[in-house]
Amino acid sequence: MRLWESLVYDMEQQWLEQDFYMVYEYLNDLTVRDGLEEYCEVLSGKLRAKFRRAVDRLDERYRAVTYEDGGAELGQYWRPLSERTETRWWWTRRPNDLPPGW
Repeated sequence: MRLWESLVYDMEQQWLEQDFYMVYEYLNDLTVRDGLEEYCEVLSGKLRAKFRRAVDRLDERYRAVTYEDGGAELGQYWRPLSERTETRWWWTRRPNDLPPGW
């Protein structure tokens, strides 16, 4: 979860601490979000609810620094998007501000 939070924080700060951040690093960070979803699915009860609330808070912040473009930007780099087989919402959003080195 810290990796997802770190990405969101960097985006909120408009990548100020990033000298260079390639799109492939961003794609790796999105796979971290995939893992959070998978992990949440195997949890149960109160732990699942607590985990889901934490992820939802980070997702809300992520939505604030991205916009829905149907995967147009990332589809240039991520085949499942260009082939329309990737449909998870965090993959179809583009950062409001692209980092240096994108």
